[in-house]
Amino acid sequence: LPTSYHPGITSHPLHELLPGEIVWRMREGLRQFDHKWRGFAGASAQLIGCETRTSSPVRIPRDPATLEHPGLEGLYPCGEGAGYAGGIVSAALDGRRCAEAMARQMFR
Repeated sequence: LPTSYHPGITSHPLHELLPGEIVWRMREGLRQFDHKWRGFAGASAQLIGCETRTSSPVRIPRDPATLEHPGLEGLYPCGEGAGYAGGIVSAALDGRRCAEAMARQMFR
């Protein structure tokens, strides 16, 4: 099927790439989405890529209350690279939390 993703995609059956339990859970999740939003997982739907929580093997320390690094004033480790998110949405939300923490620090 054509896609807006550039430089293009190559289709491959997920059940040949991932363990059966994961494929089953993905199928079930798509069924549930389609039940709530009819057509979400219809015949023309495409699933492109997978996100995991495994992209950063380290976690940079940060104070749970201030979100600032405990030993480096003004450093707010955040997002996927710092070990506080597992994908684009959670990284964005964590970035927002850190930006709000910085603003509180600046304007107090």
